Amino acid sequence: MKTLKIISLLTVWIGMVACNASRDIPLPVEQVRPGFMGFVNPVDSAFAFDRQAPLRMHFSEPMDPATFPGNFFLWEDEEHTSSVTGSFTAEGSDILFQPDQALKKAHEYFIELRARVKDINGNGIDKDTLLVATSEFITDGDYSQNGVPEMIVSNGSEDFLARIRLNNGRLSADTVATVAGFGRYLEMAFTSDGQWLVMTDYNSSNSGIYFFDPSDYQMVKKLDTNSDGTAVKKSAEIAVSTDNIYVVNQSSKKISVVDPGSREITAVIDLPNTPKGMAVLPDGSKLYVGSGRDNTVWIIDTRSNTLTKTVTINDISRCFRLTATAQGKFVAVREFAGTHLSFIDASSETVVKTIDLGYPGKSGNNNDLIAYGDYLYASSSSGELTKIDVNTQTVVQQITDINFQGLDIYPSGEFLFAVVRKSLSEVAVVRPDDLKIVRRIRVNGSAPWDIVVRP
Repeated sequence: MKTLKIISLLTVWIGMVACNASRDIPLPVEQVRPGFMGFVNPVDSAFAFDRQAPLRMHFSEPMDPATFPGNFFLWEDEEHTSSVTGSFTAEGSDILFQPDQALKKAHEYFIELRARVKDINGNGIDKDTLLVATSEFITDGDYSQNGVPEMIVSNGSEDFLARIRLNNGRLSADTVATVAGFGRYLEMAFTSDGQWLVMTDYNSSNSGIYFFDPSDYQMVKKLDTNSDGTAVKKSAEIAVSTDNIYVVNQSSKKISVVDPGSREITAVIDLPNTPKGMAVLPDGSKLYVGSGRDNTVWIIDTRSNTLTKTVTINDISRCFRLTATAQGKFVAVREFAGTHLSFIDASSETVVKTIDLGYPGKSGNNNDLIAYGDYLYASSSSGELTKIDVNTQTVVQQITDINFQGLDIYPSGEFLFAVVRKSLSEVAVVRPDDLKIVRRIRVNGSAPWDIVVRP
């Protein structure tokens, strides 16, 4: 009897342990809710994503692709009014979405994933809200066929150059060169072949023309004496043609003419007054130089380096920035400390129109002016970025931000880049079609000034 009682008690105890242990046994895999691990390709905020490639999402377990239509959306616009159609396939724990057609080039897309998607066992994602995740990216375009080009940002106060480039699908900035003793207003330009980065320095005591090697952005040469023995002093604006580099010498009222091959100053052009902005026609035949003291523009024959004509612009007080339109039909002149922009016809060499850009005028607010296709783009430190139609010579659009400085644009025109000086210095990536800012890239320092895209 005693033995039977012990056996009975032991049996009961084993049963109790077994019951308790069963409570710790994991639920069958079929009842575990899947987890969304992230968008794999493109990553969030990606730049230059392959327009032909499928979009890939990663989950904690295999998913049922049949549950994704109606729960996954690729929107063509931020307002979510137009979505992209496509097909879904499973690949392990990944779901791939292949658009029916190639995505638009250089276009911003928006992704939305909802919680009603299910795994292969019918389990939905455990989320308190319907929306699981969102993301956005920009597709590639002509600019990225040979890789997204580098962009260089100058910084006057901290004496360094920053480089912006594509890194793991995103645009980011790093510091590539430091040179002590820079002054301010560090203007930059690449030579037409992209072999050298040229930079000027407005420092009155230690001015010069600097050459940097883009392979490592180390300074390889500094020019501080003109061919006539005068000092390169308060060097400011740069204009580049295939054959020459032109640099303003404000203090000595001269233009330094630099040969890009030898990186030597080969000639000096004397002017009647202090030069400021410059523009060279696309064929390199004429150089237009604006006076920083009054409303005159000097036209120089680049073959002989002689001044051939002086143009007076009655509707502006002083010249600041100049640029030639893409076709070379006009030279645009921005007013210093004012809101006007004038057009000089390159054929007749006469002023044909002056327009008001329509923002608050204040000293030094007209920072940069560039041309692309049928449009001009003008930046202002009072916060405006303005788009001007060259053919109608009218303002077609304007946005306001904080202290726009230097401008440049991709060679194929998909994106405009604008330096912004604020509490956190940055470069704004702007869509030229509607001047929408689609990216902001943080750059070091507090005084970014100019930006150039490497050819």
